[in-house]
Amino acid sequence: MPLSVNNSISALNALATRQSVTANNIANSESKEFKKSTTVLAEGRTGAVSATVQPVNTPGTMINQPDGSLEELSNVDLGQELAGMIPTQRSYEANLKALQTNGEMEDSVIDLIG
Repeated sequence: MPLSVNNSISALNALATRQSVTANNIANSESKEFKKSTTVLAEGRTGAVSATVQPVNTPGTMINQPDGSLEELSNVDLGQELAGMIPTQRSYEANLKALQTNGEMEDSVIDLIG
């Protein structure tokens, strides 16, 4: 398999991880004391993409309880999470298009050969 195909597939896997982490953050945004995670994408020596999930330990919003105590809510910002999904989606589409183009090029070469 060509290196470009392997790189596109690794990017798709890394982007799927990023989307999964975002979905988990959104699903738990109303959970008390939930700490969101973030995904860091990194390029390897051959151009392959890897994803590393890291917790974000910033404090959540503090609210006063009727008994006078403070309660910490999650540190998820829904606006930030939803906006972050757009470049992930576009990157996923671009890598799918690269795979599709590679397949079309291989078909053209096979047609030329005979």
